[in-house]
Amino acid sequence: MNPELQDKLYEKYPDLFREKDLPMSQTCMCWGLECGDGWYNLIDSACAIISHEIKYNKCPPVQFTQVKEKFGGLRIYYAGGNDFISGVISTVGYLSEMTCETCGNPGKQTNEGWIRTLCEPCREKRNASRATSFDRGEG
Repeated sequence: MNPELQDKLYEKYPDLFREKDLPMSQTCMCWGLECGDGWYNLIDSACAIISHEIKYNKCPPVQFTQVKEKFGGLRIYYAGGNDFISGVISTVGYLSEMTCETCGNPGKQTNEGWIRTLCEPCREKRNASRATSFDRGEG
């Protein structure tokens, strides 16, 4: 995720991203949000719901230990929380598999060497870029 969007989430939800400044020997959050900008709204929504649950329903604190793309879906690993938080994380992961990781529009999973969730325009743009790189001898 681009640094500006990532920093917006860090500033908006500092308690959830407490591990972001820890060394890699202690957390995977040191690498930041390892996914595309298209999932920003999904992560932001999940953070808002989780923060509300913690504040108003006496849920145990939650801290993210890793946020990344894996097998074409958003994976949020965390410590703390309750069954409600688990459901929020599962739902966001499910929704990511229908949301273009690049732009956030509706998408579908493709398996063109790497499983990705992309809308048709982003998939075409990615394939054109890969073809150009290959033609130049870069791929």
